[in-house]
Amino acid sequence: MEIGQLRAFVVAAREKSFTRAAEALYVTQPSVTARIQTLEVEMKTPLFLRKGRTIELTESGKVFLPFAERALSVLDEGEQAVRNVRDGTAGRLSIAAIQTICLFLIAPVLDQYHRVNPSVEINLQQGASTQIIEMLLDDVVQMGVVIGPVIHPQIKTIASFHDEMIVVASPEHRLAHSDQGGPRPITPDDLAGEEFIMARWGTSFDTFMSRISDVARQPRISMAIEITETTKALVKLNDGIAALPRFAVQNDLHSGALVEIPIENWEPVNIQIVMVHRRDREMGLAAQKFADLWQSSNPLFSPNRMNLLS
Repeated sequence: MEIGQLRAFVVAAREKSFTRAAEALYVTQPSVTARIQTLEVEMKTPLFLRKGRTIELTESGKVFLPFAERALSVLDEGEQAVRNVRDGTAGRLSIAAIQTICLFLIAPVLDQYHRVNPSVEINLQQGASTQIIEMLLDDVVQMGVVIGPVIHPQIKTIASFHDEMIVVASPEHRLAHSDQGGPRPITPDDLAGEEFIMARWGTSFDTFMSRISDVARQPRISMAIEITETTKALVKLNDGIAALPRFAVQNDLHSGALVEIPIENWEPVNIQIVMVHRRDREMGLAAQKFADLWQSSNPLFSPNRMNLLS
C-alpha cells in the first residue's frame, strides 16, 4: 500500500469523481484509476461503486476512509516537522474552535498570522467542545479553543483566560431605559421575572440561571438556541434577554445594537476559554507561532486578562 494510492482514494472519495480527483492531484485520470484499482486488489474488496461518471464509496470504502485520512494526516505531520526543522517558514496549521470563538477570537488573529506566514497551509474547523477534543485525539487538528476547564490525560492546556457572562437586551427593552436615559441597575430578583433566550456556554449559563432563581420565582427560558449569533439576533428583535460572554457581544455593545444590563450586588459569573493540544504530539513551529500570536495580540482581550499555563 503506497501513499499515492491512499491520497488518490481519499481525494476521489471527497470529489466523487476520478476525473476531478486527477485534477486535484495534478495527475492523469488513468493514473488515479490505476492507483485505486491496485488498492482494491490489495484490500481484496471494491472501495467504490462506479455509477457512470460519478462514484460512491462502498460499505468497505466508508469503513476504510477515516483510517486512510488519519494515516495521511500523520504522514503530513512528518513532512511538516521536516520542513519546520529545515526553514521554519512552511507547514500546516490546523485548528478547531466553537463557532463564536472562531468568529471573534480566531479569525482576527488568523488574518495577522497569514500576512506574516503566507506559505503556511491553514485549516480552521468548527464544532462543540466535546467534538473538538475528539478531533485532537484523532489527530484531525493540532490545537483547539474550547470552553474550559479540560481535564484529560492526553490533553494539555496551552493558555487560558476568563471572560464575564453579562446580561444583554435590545435598546427597546424596558430594562434598557431609566429616568437617566440609560439602562438602570437591576437586582437578581428583577431578572428572575424575565424571559431568557438561552445560548448554552458550558456550565456558566447554568450557574448564572441558578444565581437568579429562587423558590418563588423561576426565570423562563423562552427559546433555546444553539448558535450565539442567532441568539443575539433574537435579542436585538426584543424577543427576550440573554446571558452571554462579553467577547461575543463587544461589537454589538459598541455599536449600540445591544445594551448591557448592569446588576447590583452581583458577583460575576465567568466563563473559561482555553487553548489546548494533544500532550504527546509536537505542535510544530507553525502552530506554536500561532499560539504565541493568539496570546499576545488577541483583539478583544489585553494580555493582563490572560493566564499563560505551563
